[in-house]
Amino acid sequence: MNSDNLNKWLTLLANFGVVIGLALLAYELREAQNHAETEAAVRRMHQIQAAMVEMATSDQLAATRVKALTEGVDSLTPVELYQLQNWENAVRLRMRSQYIEYRRGYLDKEHADDMIATAAHFLPYWEELGFELRETEFHQAIRKAAGR
Repeated sequence: MNSDNLNKWLTLLANFGVVIGLALLAYELREAQNHAETEAAVRRMHQIQAAMVEMATSDQLAATRVKALTEGVDSLTPVELYQLQNWENAVRLRMRSQYIEYRRGYLDKEHADDMIATAAHFLPYWEELGFELRETEFHQAIRKAAGR
């Protein structure tokens, strides 16, 4: 009888240990998810800040972009066009990576919607620069936001 009671108590304690272990695992997973989301947000903000600083401190890039937006892409020299196409392609790639983060749950809908709206605003400009939107989910979201 004593060994039977002992086995019941040990089984009960083991079950409590499993429940506590599962609760700790769930907590750790939630903390890891929060950490990953924070890392993604900090990385995204750093990328945006670096791009803004580069645009603000580059006389040539800022002048080329203003020229393209005010006088049209046709007014650019071949070198200016090449530089601006590469700049804007980097912007598009950064936005696409943010969309991927959104689809994987690391970027909230509000920020994703703002980014897509910004991309939709630049769509005519990007098309004037010669970019074609491929059939990806990101590009479909841009077209939808642009009403196309």
